[in-house]
Amino acid sequence: MRNLLCLAFAGLLLHGSPVLAGQTAPSWAIGTTAADTTQSYWGPIPPPDPTCSVVYPISGSHPVERVILAPFTIVTYPIFLTTRLLKAGLEFADERGIVPGLRPTLPIRIGNLSMGPAVTAGGHGGFGGGGTILYEGGIEKQNKVILRYVTTVKGFHRGSAGFRAPWGKRSIVEIGGGYRMERNARFFGIGPTSLKSDESFFTQEQSWGGAGIRRPLGRRLASEWKALYTTIETRAPRAQDKPGVAQTFAGDLPLGYGARSRGILYSGLLRLDTTDETGRPTHGMIAQAQTAYFSPTGNDPGSFWRYTGEAGTFLPLFFTDRTLALRGAVSWTGPTDTDELIFMRLATNHSGETLRGFNDYRWRDRGLVDLVAEYRWPVWALERPHGIGVDAFAFLNSGQVFGDWDGIKARLWRTSYGGGFRLVMASGFSGRLELARSIESTQIRLQADQMFDFKDMGLFGGNYHVAAPN
Repeated sequence: MRNLLCLAFAGLLLHGSPVLAGQTAPSWAIGTTAADTTQSYWGPIPPPDPTCSVVYPISGSHPVERVILAPFTIVTYPIFLTTRLLKAGLEFADERGIVPGLRPTLPIRIGNLSMGPAVTAGGHGGFGGGGTILYEGGIEKQNKVILRYVTTVKGFHRGSAGFRAPWGKRSIVEIGGGYRMERNARFFGIGPTSLKSDESFFTQEQSWGGAGIRRPLGRRLASEWKALYTTIETRAPRAQDKPGVAQTFAGDLPLGYGARSRGILYSGLLRLDTTDETGRPTHGMIAQAQTAYFSPTGNDPGSFWRYTGEAGTFLPLFFTDRTLALRGAVSWTGPTDTDELIFMRLATNHSGETLRGFNDYRWRDRGLVDLVAEYRWPVWALERPHGIGVDAFAFLNSGQVFGDWDGIKARLWRTSYGGGFRLVMASGFSGRLELARSIESTQIRLQADQMFDFKDMGLFGGNYHVAAPN
């Protein structure tokens, strides 16, 4: 009976008392009496009594349990060690004021002007960097001008300029243009049976400029309409990039190689977003559908329609902040006046967005289908959940290119897998480090682009690629 009373009294102290042992009681509770480590709301706390103490024995795991868990421990220890290193690094950076410089809001501010560095690694471009300059003016700083430039050690250069401002009561107008040079672009052939051994190089140069308007159609739905003038041309690669397309595919050069394609691309897009977060969405879905028509200028051939659709959903799992992200994407390019298309404007995997475990431009054809399942879980948070921290992810990716819809075959699907880490700042997603593995290659990428979540930069941010404009 005495033990039960002691346990009941201790429970009240832990769960029902506004003033716990070791804390200073308010004056209305203890008057003018100074509180000490034995004072509580109900009076003095009795000294420790051995009859009220319970000692729980600490026993080791069973030998069978250790044997079963040994493989799991061996496999997961590198992940455990890596997350601890990331935690130590971010703590070090945060204590010295470095972490704020990594967030997307640009660390250097002078009046209405913001500036910040940009870093990229992986893919055919390799390691490189550059910078971003952002000017915000007008009422509530809604008028924005942005300049971006990135260059890499492998001859990849990309620059863009954009303007964004309100138009009317609800719409946003965007004007932008850019330039993209890839000195070591790759061509393996066309179709899902192209061979890795046929890898060849060429130089690809493209530029674009145009205007668009965005308009919300409700709380979750928005539309976007754009008109872009685009030009793209190809030529021989640098001397150090061998073999060239002209050597590997002599006598069977892809249509448009060594020529220029110019024209105006008209597009309309609908986007649905039911998520509530930009950095760590745990529920809801994002979907978009786009139709585009390319009209060549002058005597250039190659008019076509392009249809793209993409949808992703986020499913909360049984553990806190564990999320299963599922995504499907399909693209189809169809000619209107000829059965042939210039190879530079065919659908292809690039920048690690589709068929993630393969080289950039590894697959190329009129259509592309891509499916991804990604499991995400938090590994560390700096101060609180959903704030600054690091998430880990593991993914399985499968898809293929195809020349017609009947060409989608299970035996032609290409699968890759991998994982990595996502850095999420207080203001949202900041970057990802990813390792992707396929039967052909291993890809390591460091990028600021966010998979699944449709980072909403568009024409304003210079996010344009001729094979998948957005």
